[in-house]
Amino acid sequence: MPKDIYILPENNKTKKANGVFSLLSSQGGYSLAEVLVVAIVMAVMIITIYIGIMYADKQVTKNYRHRVATLMLTGELEKQYTLYMKEGIFRPFTNMPVIIEQTDEVTVNGTISISVGKDRENYMSGNYDFTYLIGEIRWIDPATEKEHYVRLREDFYE
Repeated sequence: MPKDIYILPENNKTKKANGVFSLLSSQGGYSLAEVLVVAIVMAVMIITIYIGIMYADKQVTKNYRHRVATLMLTGELEKQYTLYMKEGIFRPFTNMPVIIEQTDEVTVNGTISISVGKDRENYMSGNYDFTYLIGEIRWIDPATEKEHYVRLREDFYE
């Protein structure tokens, strides 16, 4: 009886019964199932890397704007303290427009407000009067349309 060259010696099944799976089995190379699994894994890895890069870019932009706003607000509080040391009064204001970020693609505008208050701290047996400044800067993020703000407080003891 002539032997079919497509049937392996250890396999006694006929060619028709083994026809569907013979394409999937390895014959000295990679099977179709292995290639599909590798392609799916590679696609998932590429998508994951892309999502990570997009998230990192948005996070860096958000952190940059928060850092700029914090530095602007710190500078304004220092300016108020300098005016207080020179003239003896603070100069509060509300909603002064500022530019947080300006590029060719986007301009982020915000408002800065400074308010002044007085309070008394009881420590041990003494009372200490102090003046505090509360500075706040607000802006709307153009990407998410959400309002962000940074609020700082600085105490000045008399």
